[in-house]
Amino acid sequence: MKAVNWDEVRNRTVALYARPGTGLGRQDLPEALSEAQVRQAEEHFGVEFPEDYRQYLLRVSAGGRVRELRFNGSRWDWDGARHEDHDKLHVPFPDHDSALAESEEVWDNQPKREDYISDAAHQTAHDAWQETADTIEAARVTGVVFLNDDGCGFHTLLVVSGPMRGTMWFDGRATCDRLNPLLNDDRQAATFAEWYLDWLTHEESLTTLEQRRAALQSRHASVGRPIWFRWFDS
Repeated sequence: MKAVNWDEVRNRTVALYARPGTGLGRQDLPEALSEAQVRQAEEHFGVEFPEDYRQYLLRVSAGGRVRELRFNGSRWDWDGARHEDHDKLHVPFPDHDSALAESEEVWDNQPKREDYISDAAHQTAHDAWQETADTIEAARVTGVVFLNDDGCGFHTLLVVSGPMRGTMWFDGRATCDRLNPLLNDDRQAATFAEWYLDWLTHEESLTTLEQRRAALQSRHASVGRPIWFRWFDS
């Protein structure tokens, strides 16, 4: 990907937020962070953010299209995130297929009432199983930032640790148990810059409410479709 002019991206983003009819005008674009603030956040989580996301924080905004990164007086975190979401950003994001197989094995072994002599025995076994299942599911999203809340239990993720560092993923576990990479035009996992610029260009092209409604109905994973809809590939 060619070098990004983040000052231009900032100007385009500000102009988009100021344009009537986008739905963004009701929101304030948070100010960018300072180098000192970004370093403090990185030290808090024990990671270094991917360079393109880092530049976005420094030169465009602390939030906007994504959850705002901010200091609440005691800790850094992304707006709306649960504390446990980002406790293990320093732990590498695992191989998806291996982590999914481990999760499926645990769910296949969920305790059944008919296998136990009493409700109490079943509940004890289920509680132990649930703890294991929760641990397995949490391990599937180590090393990622829950960067955008897409509603209905779905999230857009930015990987910050491990071999897939710097790539964007979609957390579709609310319906399909999968985490899928968001794809660029080369059918590779998109970077933050690719994902953001794709969104920005797409939003700039929509000038009417009808166009926006039509865009929301277009969710085929192919070149020319928005990157954030390209998680529907198997």
